[in-house]
Amino acid sequence: MTKRNLFLITARAGSKGVKDKNIREIGGLPLLAFKAISAKKSKYCDRLIISTDSEEIAGVAAGYGVEVPFIRPDFLADDTSSSIDAILHTIDFLEKNENHRYETITLLQPSSPFATYNDFNNAIELYHQKNATSVIGMKESITSQFIAPLDTDYKMSNHFKKMNNTSGVRRQDVIQEYTMNGALYVINWDYIKKEKNIYSDNSYGYIMEKEYSVDIDDYADLHYATYLYENVLDKTYWN
Repeated sequence: MTKRNLFLITARAGSKGVKDKNIREIGGLPLLAFKAISAKKSKYCDRLIISTDSEEIAGVAAGYGVEVPFIRPDFLADDTSSSIDAILHTIDFLEKNENHRYETITLLQPSSPFATYNDFNNAIELYHQKNATSVIGMKESITSQFIAPLDTDYKMSNHFKKMNNTSGVRRQDVIQEYTMNGALYVINWDYIKKEKNIYSDNSYGYIMEKEYSVDIDDYADLHYATYLYENVLDKTYWN
């Protein structure tokens, strides 16, 4: 049976940067709850499930209305496991055990918690407008004109070469560049199943505001995200 849009939260137990990161709280909400609440408010969410190796995380997710159809096997939850591994396991499980498949998977990572239901709606609409393979959440990035490796003795030779090649170009005239923010991935089911890849030359970027694009890797990021939630962001998205 083919349905439209599966929303998939991926949240494994192990986290080196922040202990128990996926269920650490900001403003009284576990990180994964931000994605769960936003997903359930999206008009395009036909089903919301979680892939996790942790009974504790599964219990927290279930408390926010997330289905837990399986517990992810340990071999798919170590430091070498990728999001693609988790997605492919989910596809295989749903097709074999439930005879269910979907047109798209919207991948939700709790470590980038602040995507809103409007972001999900807009990204899925962009996917259809462009007949895309995938739509990826993006944010503005510092221009790569100023990014390069240091020499082994910390000399800035590579920086000099890059900047010297663009001398005379005003900073405000440098073309804006973008990078993935980890907040959302809308992916064609058949494409990722076949190619085992999220990206293609038919992928499109969905640009999000910087404040809603925070990606939490360490405690400094967690403190910054807490500040944003308490002082900058519109909390009504998650009420």
